[in-house]
Amino acid sequence: MHLLYDVVYNIITIIIVLFILYKVKYTLDRQTNTILFINILWATALISAIIIASDLLVGRTNKIANIAQTLLIDIRNGISGIIGCYWCIYIICENPQRRKWLFMGNRYYIMHIPALFLMIVSLESFFTGHIAFADPLTNRIVEGKYYFIHIAITYLYFTIASVIVLIRLFMGRYEKRFWPTKLMFSFLPCLAGLAHLLIADVGFVWITLALLLMMEHVDFANAQVSTDSLTRLNNRGAFDRYIKTSLAENYVNVYLFMIDIDLFKQINDTYGHLEGDNALIETAKLLKLVCSLNPELKSCFLARYGGDEFAIVINAKKPADAEDFRQDLVSLFESNGRVESDSANFKINISVGMARAYSEDEKELISSADNALYMEKSHKHKLLRGGSGRK
Repeated sequence: MHLLYDVVYNIITIIIVLFILYKVKYTLDRQTNTILFINILWATALISAIIIASDLLVGRTNKIANIAQTLLIDIRNGISGIIGCYWCIYIICENPQRRKWLFMGNRYYIMHIPALFLMIVSLESFFTGHIAFADPLTNRIVEGKYYFIHIAITYLYFTIASVIVLIRLFMGRYEKRFWPTKLMFSFLPCLAGLAHLLIADVGFVWITLALLLMMEHVDFANAQVSTDSLTRLNNRGAFDRYIKTSLAENYVNVYLFMIDIDLFKQINDTYGHLEGDNALIETAKLLKLVCSLNPELKSCFLARYGGDEFAIVINAKKPADAEDFRQDLVSLFESNGRVESDSANFKINISVGMARAYSEDEKELISSADNALYMEKSHKHKLLRGGSGRK
């Protein structure tokens, strides 16, 4: 009966994880924590699938089934350490300053040492049975004499993460609306681990982790409320959060592009606000296209800054990549900026101000990009002022 419960729990876990992954894929934010979050989701789904396959092999006593069972349990034990490691890193990286500290020197790699050790020992256990093995008579999983290594390393990570969350709660680092989720983060993994020790056949840990990930996703979505309703881009609030976090994490190679539609008022005055809205929507589509056509960039965050102004934050490997991106912006609008409909026919032209970050001061970066944008607009408007906006 325990095995049946285990299969059901893990099917539910996979459904929850796939649902969250479906939602997360629409997030434009590709910062460190988002990537870690997605990695934890995929690893949790994988380990749940392995557990289901392992449960279905119980009772099959032929040699192939026995070998498969042993291999599955050793892979599961190895992956559990990786999940614990990523969970701990994810919690650390919630704080931009701690994230920056973690990625200085070799700290990030040192964090992985226990998990990699568990992975190696688990693979070695396939031949020795030191961590776990499959009983030849029942094909059930049997704990080896060093099974405690798997428990110790996996729950060491979860315990460290729980302690960090508790300290931050005590120090008032979280908003009150996030306290229930963070309290769950502190206690549920450890309680699930204790339940696992008492009922070894049922993997409470992974469905608990999936539920916590769902709670985190809901909190994340509620906190963001970050989508511009017209263009479906990130809004100003999302931009403000992103630029601050991005610069605090690592301002090196961060570039900001402030983009403005030339003579947008003329489009509104000539064709009406509905066509003005359409111009904003078409501009957003082209900006998205530019971001998608530059996969070499480490990150590309796009937002509607306000009115007819947009902002793009990129992390380029070298200054030439940023300049190439700027040229791509201008070229794409020159070749694809025409909007034609039954009621309107006009060309969208843009001005672009680019600035590179030299510190963690987001106001300084925004001011530099704004000044560059103002200089370009002043020059271009002298040339375009004589036109009607119909090009």
